[in-house]
Amino acid sequence: MTVTISNNSFTTTLQDLIKYPSSGILSKVLLKDNNSQYSLFCLAKNTEIEEHTSTRNAVITVIEGKGNLELEEKDIALAPGVFVFMPANAPHALQARENLAFTLALSEHLPVKKKVSQKTIDIVKSTAPVIKQHGQTITSRMYEIMFASHPEVKSQFDMSAQANGTQPAKLATAVYAYAIHIDDLGALKEAVNKIAHRHVATHVLPEQYPIVGECLLQAIKDVLGDAATDDVMTAWTEAYQALAEIFINREQEIYQTI
Repeated sequence: MTVTISNNSFTTTLQDLIKYPSSGILSKVLLKDNNSQYSLFCLAKNTEIEEHTSTRNAVITVIEGKGNLELEEKDIALAPGVFVFMPANAPHALQARENLAFTLALSEHLPVKKKVSQKTIDIVKSTAPVIKQHGQTITSRMYEIMFASHPEVKSQFDMSAQANGTQPAKLATAVYAYAIHIDDLGALKEAVNKIAHRHVATHVLPEQYPIVGECLLQAIKDVLGDAATDDVMTAWTEAYQALAEIFINREQEIYQTI
C-alpha cells in the first residue's frame, strides 16, 4: 500500500498494517510529501540488514518485537516504544531477534556535500575497458550474491530476464556508461531518468541502494581478482555512492508526482 498525501491530514492504525513475510523484509510507504517519507517495515525473525548509510536523516520508532541496532558503533536494543534518531551518513546495521515492526521516517534530501574526487574520476575511467570486457560477468555475479544474501528483493525483479541474461546485460551496459561518463553526467540524464522510473514502478526504496552497492562491489572484486586493487575498490565505492544519491533524489521527485 502506498499513500501519497500533501498538506492533508492522515491517520491509520499501524497494528492493522503489520504483516510479516516468511523471511526477509516487507515494507510499505505510508505517506510521502515534498519534504519527508514515512514507511512501515516488517522484518521476519533473524533478518539482518547489513551496515550501510543513508543520505537522509532518519527516525526509527519500534511498534512491536525485539532486535538490535548498531548505530555508529553503539549497540541499541530495539523494543516497543524505542525511538532512535539517525543522522544522515551515519553507519548502521540492524538484526531482528523476533518478528520486528517499526516505522521509518526520512527527512528531506540533504544537499550534495561534494562531487566525486578527481582521483576517483581518473581511476573509474581507467577501468572502463575492463568493465566493458567483463561487465556482464560482474553483473551476473552481483545478482547471484544479492539474491542469495537478500532473497526478499527477488519479488522486485523479472526473474525471466535474469534467467535469459537480459537484465545483467542491461545493467552491465549502464555500469560501463557510467564509467566512461563519470565526468560528464549530463550525458546520462536520459538513461538515469528511464531507470529511475523503472525503479519507482517496482517500489525501490533508498534503503536498498546499500544492498546493491555492497553486492556490486563484491562482484567486481570476485571477477577482477588482483586487478581490483584497494585504489580501484575505493574509487568505485565513492563512485557508486554518488550515483546512488543521483538515483535516490530523482526517484524521490518521481514518487512525489504519483
